[in-house]
Amino acid sequence: MISCKDPVTGYTVTRYTEGGMRNAKLYFTTENFSLDDRYFYFNSTDPEQKQKGGTYRCEWKTGKITQVVGADCRGFALDRQKNAAYVCKNDTEVWKVNLDDDSIEKLGNLPKGGNVTGHLTSADSGRVACSYHLGNKIYALVILDPGKDEAEIVHRSDYPLGHAQICPTDENLIFYIHETGGDAFQRTWMCDVKERYTRPYYVEHPNEWITHEVWSADGQEMALMKLTPPGFVDGEKGEVHKGNIIIGDKDGRHFDVEASEDQLLHPCISRDRKWLCADRISYLGTKIQEGVVLIERSSGKAKLIATTGSCKTGADHQHPSFNRAGDMILFSCPDENGIAQVCTIDLKQVFKDW
Repeated sequence: MISCKDPVTGYTVTRYTEGGMRNAKLYFTTENFSLDDRYFYFNSTDPEQKQKGGTYRCEWKTGKITQVVGADCRGFALDRQKNAAYVCKNDTEVWKVNLDDDSIEKLGNLPKGGNVTGHLTSADSGRVACSYHLGNKIYALVILDPGKDEAEIVHRSDYPLGHAQICPTDENLIFYIHETGGDAFQRTWMCDVKERYTRPYYVEHPNEWITHEVWSADGQEMALMKLTPPGFVDGEKGEVHKGNIIIGDKDGRHFDVEASEDQLLHPCISRDRKWLCADRISYLGTKIQEGVVLIERSSGKAKLIATTGSCKTGADHQHPSFNRAGDMILFSCPDENGIAQVCTIDLKQVFKDW
């Protein structure tokens, strides 16, 4: 645990890990902190894939690290309302982890022979959902309801499906994407579970590259990034590769651009919905000082608050997200080898001179 001033921003950043393992925070589309904000969670893996570590808890005040689940678990994600997490064990078993005492209980089974294509997600009703690659190679959305032993398939597709996120406060809606590994003709989709109906969420137009979407904690909004595709000039200034953070309502009927900064990529919303954060990354041939940007929604003011090295892989991206109180950001900071190491920045120091 080392705290030091950022050489560019002047703010104090605390780093908790180092060494040869990739220590990456949980993805920004799940909570990353315990209910009381005492701990954050991260995944530790060998970057060469020779061995795998598991998911760990870190007490941010002391730096004390303990393992929560081992390498046999995938898709670890925190509940937005309870001090619990959900994980996929032995490929197809869904388990609930009680984070108060680390006890685990099996909830049920996903379809045999398949595997999750992202982390598990949960609604306030207890319904767990995920995108899934079935044993027959068809992609699907599946749900596991409380008290049920077997998951239910609610949508099938020939497209690779990913980034599935059930609405935190509406178990009937599951957001998901068509995963191409890059730009998509129509990336964002919403599934109505009850009606078994799917529709585009943000309807894409030519020269729009939509990516990296996340629900607000109350399920009323989504943040997503609209990038400038290669070779396309965006706006009157002729700037390329703008990262435009768009906020859409729950139903996908209204969208506003709330921030527009060079090279933004992964957005996140504070629980009170007053602040946004995003990572600034070199991509599409444009080099930039990488780091974490904080944005005030009421004014649109944006500020680089922490700088990082360049990422070696997508798994090493910064993926910043807020704690539950909204006064701290957790992010992965690529080290000198481009490998992720977990860091925090206390926003109270930023708010003082905002």
